[in-house]
Amino acid sequence: MACLFLVANRGAYKGYFSDDDLDNLVQTHRAPISHFAQALVSPKFSPDNFRPAGHFVYKALGAAAGLNFPVFVAFLQGLHLLNVWLIWLVLRRLGAPILGAAAGSLFFAFHVACFDAYWKPMFVFDVLCATFLLVTILFYLRGHWLLAAVPYWLAYKSKEPAVTLPAFLLAYEYLCGERRWYRVAPFALIAGLFTGQAMLHNRGSNNDYTIRLTSHAFFKTFQFYSSKILLLPFAGLILLPIAWFVKDRRVRLGLATIALLLGPMWFLPGRLFGVYLYIPLIGAAIAFAFLVASWKPSWIALFFLIWLPGNYYILRKERAVALTVAFENKPYVEALGRFLRDQPAVRTVIFDGGPTSMNRWGIEGAVHWFQPAPDLRICDLADERSRELLKAPDLAVVSWDRPRRKLITATRFNDREPAAIIMATGNPVWLFGEGWYPLESGFRWMQPRATVRLRHPAGTREFFLRINLGPVQFRDQGPVEMEILLNGHSLGTRTYDKVDWLERRWPVPPDISETVEVTLRALKPYKSTNGDPRTFGAAVAGFGFVE
Repeated sequence: MACLFLVANRGAYKGYFSDDDLDNLVQTHRAPISHFAQALVSPKFSPDNFRPAGHFVYKALGAAAGLNFPVFVAFLQGLHLLNVWLIWLVLRRLGAPILGAAAGSLFFAFHVACFDAYWKPMFVFDVLCATFLLVTILFYLRGHWLLAAVPYWLAYKSKEPAVTLPAFLLAYEYLCGERRWYRVAPFALIAGLFTGQAMLHNRGSNNDYTIRLTSHAFFKTFQFYSSKILLLPFAGLILLPIAWFVKDRRVRLGLATIALLLGPMWFLPGRLFGVYLYIPLIGAAIAFAFLVASWKPSWIALFFLIWLPGNYYILRKERAVALTVAFENKPYVEALGRFLRDQPAVRTVIFDGGPTSMNRWGIEGAVHWFQPAPDLRICDLADERSRELLKAPDLAVVSWDRPRRKLITATRFNDREPAAIIMATGNPVWLFGEGWYPLESGFRWMQPRATVRLRHPAGTREFFLRINLGPVQFRDQGPVEMEILLNGHSLGTRTYDKVDWLERRWPVPPDISETVEVTLRALKPYKSTNGDPRTFGAAVAGFGFVE
């Protein structure tokens, strides 16, 4: 089974870090070991979602392997297979026969709703939490209920949904146990301690992490998770009559556990992810193991002959999405690393766009990983703070050409302006004035009017402007007419009249100063018909004085 799992998920080793991964790597790399130790034993709720057990994985693997992504995947998948073994032990302890325990373990091992738990390190918190919860359950079933409080504490310190375990233990005592309720007390005290603090902290908040105790929120989450648990829309509803008609209390325990371990997720409609079923699948494994215990082996085989290919079919779709993201994130981060290693004096970084699926904190994390100087300043070009940082003498600008998956860089260690700018090779955005949009594939859209500061070398007599006139703009607008102004004086207009990368030139008068304020103006503003709400002028590929 382990071999089949690793073969089916071998593509994960070709993946790459997400923005959350990069942020976690940097934050944990900076944190001292004492910070993890203190947070691990602290009874206080962490308002910034610091999970010392889970975050320590990033600390340890980051120190040992750096940005070697396959190491992280190997750890994640190894931890999952450990959980499969622990599921087996729990099922056997509950009294499942060998064939039933094997079926329950296999159901837990291959469930594509939890695809992210096997492919993305950022969900190590869920997988590690399940590990400690399974150890807790195993100790509890063996009678070591006080000792079980230790892994339970670690489970919560891995991720907060662990607070729902006491509900499972109560259900076990009622349905299958000896109803010794006092044994649940230590776990209820731990869960109550952190749940009470969390509710006080989140009171008055209004974001995706806010608990919403409404019927609308419950229906939305029920629709999502009931469709994920058996891979078909609302297929999870079939579990309700099973719970009613099947008399085996262990089946009922498992089905109840699915709902109980989802806990607060029922009321978090802003956080809907299939991977959040990873911990509740413990209940699904229990229910399935005892449901099929009376089946003929041929029936179980038939079920998995349908179930496993169906999971693999969906896995292939999920794999394509994950690898598409990885194929952009990896070259970006690697190119960023090569650039920053060659620029040790840089203390100010402005990023101009990035990979499609990478948010601001991921880019900032990557920059801080390669340039850990404590006085480093970094921000997005679209941020208001960038206006001040663009004046810094130790500035580096990193622009991302998404279609070509190419990093375009520019550094500023002196005040000498260039005579020309080619978007595909350099973007000294500190020279840009108003009217510019983010870099695209070798060009940058301008608004109907845009300004830039350039150096006018002595003796130059021509100014060029190269634009990318695409088929959509030409169809919508026809020819594009552009005007160039130097220090406010017009050089006249030129027309770009066909779909192509076109260059036009203007004569430059001899009495132009060395530093020139250049204005590019499109005589006819352009509104795209593809739904983009912005107003454009032209897609500028390059401009400047011809030396």
